[in-house]
Amino acid sequence: MNRFDVRGTTAALGLGLVLASGAAAHEDDPKILDRKAPFPGTGYTAANHSLTGVGSVANALGFPADRLSLNAWLTLSDLGNGNQNGSDCWGYVSPSGREYALMCTTGATVVVEVTNPQNPQVIGRINGPTSDWRDVKTYQDRAYTVSEGGSGIQVIDLSQVDNGVVSLERTVTGQGTNATHNIVIDEVSGFLYRAGGGSNGLRIYSLANPGNPTFVGQYTTRYVHDAQVVTYTSGQYNGRQIAYCCSGFNGGSTDTGLTILDVTNKSNITVLGQLSYPGRRYSHQGWLNEDRTRFYLGDELDEGASVSSTTTRVFDVSDPGNASYIGVFNNGDPAIGHNMYSHNGLLFQANYTSGLRVFDIDADDLNPPEVAFFDTAPTSSASSFNGLWSCYPYFPSGTIIGSDIERGLFVFTLDGIQLDVVGAAPAIVSPNGEQITVAVTELTAGSLDASSVALVYDIGAGFTSVPMAQGAGNTFTASLPPVVCGSGVDWYITASTNGGGATTLPSAAPSAPFASVAALGEIVVTSNNMESTAGWTVGAAGDTATTGVWVRGNPIGTDAQPENDNSSIGAQCWFTGQGSNGGSIGENDIDGGSTTLVTGVIDMAGLNDPQLSYHRWYSNDQGASPNADVFRVQISNNGGATWSTLENVGPSGAGTAGGWIEARFRVADVITPTAQMRLRFIAADEGDGSIVEAGIDDFEVTDLDCGPPGGVYCEGVPNSTGQVATISSVGSNSVFLNDLVLIASGMPLNQFALFIASDSQDFIPNVGGGQGNLCIGPAVGRYLTQFGSTSFFGTLNLVVDTSGIITASGPVAALPGDTFNFQCWFRDVNPGATSNLTRGFSVTFQ
Repeated sequence: MNRFDVRGTTAALGLGLVLASGAAAHEDDPKILDRKAPFPGTGYTAANHSLTGVGSVANALGFPADRLSLNAWLTLSDLGNGNQNGSDCWGYVSPSGREYALMCTTGATVVVEVTNPQNPQVIGRINGPTSDWRDVKTYQDRAYTVSEGGSGIQVIDLSQVDNGVVSLERTVTGQGTNATHNIVIDEVSGFLYRAGGGSNGLRIYSLANPGNPTFVGQYTTRYVHDAQVVTYTSGQYNGRQIAYCCSGFNGGSTDTGLTILDVTNKSNITVLGQLSYPGRRYSHQGWLNEDRTRFYLGDELDEGASVSSTTTRVFDVSDPGNASYIGVFNNGDPAIGHNMYSHNGLLFQANYTSGLRVFDIDADDLNPPEVAFFDTAPTSSASSFNGLWSCYPYFPSGTIIGSDIERGLFVFTLDGIQLDVVGAAPAIVSPNGEQITVAVTELTAGSLDASSVALVYDIGAGFTSVPMAQGAGNTFTASLPPVVCGSGVDWYITASTNGGGATTLPSAAPSAPFASVAALGEIVVTSNNMESTAGWTVGAAGDTATTGVWVRGNPIGTDAQPENDNSSIGAQCWFTGQGSNGGSIGENDIDGGSTTLVTGVIDMAGLNDPQLSYHRWYSNDQGASPNADVFRVQISNNGGATWSTLENVGPSGAGTAGGWIEARFRVADVITPTAQMRLRFIAADEGDGSIVEAGIDDFEVTDLDCGPPGGVYCEGVPNSTGQVATISSVGSNSVFLNDLVLIASGMPLNQFALFIASDSQDFIPNVGGGQGNLCIGPAVGRYLTQFGSTSFFGTLNLVVDTSGIITASGPVAALPGDTFNFQCWFRDVNPGATSNLTRGFSVTFQ
């Protein structure tokens, strides 16, 4: 989880920027780039410019910004002559730890030392063919540059860069056109991939000799615009090299999407998946999150066409062989998304005219909050091909660079502190008190006020703050309090800089904290992956849809309807109308009104705290009247006689652009659980003509596992029945419910018996000269008001009042987390008059 603190600005002081219009055709894409003249003059370096008394540097220079500080800005003229436009950038760290930016321009790859980010120094440049598209990556002590202008692969020797020397070692040509759109390197396996160039897919080279890349194979089925290739080092794909490719036919513009390839065997590349997504125009570039469960994809031609703001598509790739599209997120800005990279739980996006945008994908991997930005193109927010081309967030120092088409190289620092829950924020916490550990990273050295790190929780009586103790390294630990199983716990982390700026995790806390529930775990009550009807039915009073009626099957995908179900096993789901292979997007979508899908009756009576979940697909953002309809989900606790709203999706916003999205609810937050529960899903096209599709899969009801109220311990001695007497229970260990009953059994019939209790355990054999073992105490309390003779079945019950547990010192009120121990003492004849005891029974109250 990630959050950080800083004060930023959105003020933009004009600098009288003079820009000339220009345009150039993209060499392999059917679009026109809105080229402008480069920014005239020089930029800014913090080491050489004083901007005191004007607020932030961004404010002074006219760049709207928040939580990203500008250390330096080198314009294209600062980088040398012949740099008409900027393009890609990457980074290199020498063995000595010095850091270098590699900045691509129209005519060269420029090497800039950024070890001191406030005083970057141009080290050298390697000229190349003139092109608006140049891309660079590194491996060991080499950089590799490609361009749409040709020259194949330029191999740049960086081994002497600390001495101020960079050199062109060789140029590798051949394998068709020398043009290449992007370059990709898997640093684990040591293979380089040329992506695109003409109609090419992937051309693959071994870097066994880094100075001399050797061609070893290629993928030619589809054009590949860009890719990320990774080697898995654990799990099902251990040792396999997987390529995530933004691809299509006809230069990428036809059947555009995400292609997942197994490229381990360069002579036998296999397709693991081919995925599309709603509103697709041109699959451009994407990147995995760090645990490789999500792939984030940018479509370069959708903004201003099929979507109105910067949109990122999200795919579930936790199993690359069974990947699925699960949704989108956007930040409301009209700029075109271009290149993105993930690091430390954050997604860094270079989004052309809105500059560098930073999203917290650890906080929410499907709808991450934007936590920082720096607008490098303050004079425009249009959906045009101007502004920030790319970014690089991987320098060990925390320095971040960005390459701007008109303004050159930017050097940033992400300000403040970053908070990460170690492991993950638990949805279920222990009723006995969950330990929370957080890692606190100083994004600016020395910025943390260690005394400010605190765990803040609410168990129903308002927020309470507990200081977190510093442990090893940068970790801090504190525990949530013991609570009753099934109760909710809201909590968050807070920390401050020495300057007083506070950071919370999650960032929207305290209004939107982590919401956990106390339990030992979850128990699945019922589940349905839709491979059978399971009592679900279609149709309800008021349904008027003429097409797109709910049907169960294997869907044929369109830009609005899923191609696959959500389940990892099976292929069936419920969806709204089956079209034909190759059919149009609106062939059998919902028209003419509503269609209703109803579950069978579900028994939730007697459950501790039932939760329900399902995966839904909903798309209403296509057609002539997009975002006009609502997907309604309702719940009933009387078999369907009356209904309550569970959720409404739409008419616009999250969840309306397709993708399998999990929805999860605590039933008691909406309606009282009973034995007559039902749900219904209502999808409709009720206004002007639009494309509306819906789907439901993987329905599940779970309950909290609160475990048994207590447990037996300590060995007993057989009594005259030949048995060892024991204790069992009914009810719960909840202090609040106060419904625990203990049942002593296995005792001789019609004998005097008495329960005893203690907050401690002991072991005293043959206590009091009898035959039993005392397992509690040694000081005990006696339940003198509930003694009696054992029943015909050899039992005796004790109704435990949690407000007054009988101990040696008198009645004690049990609190959540308190443990008390019980035994039942009884008379016996075995063979002479004696006494005995049951086994011990321990209860930890919640």
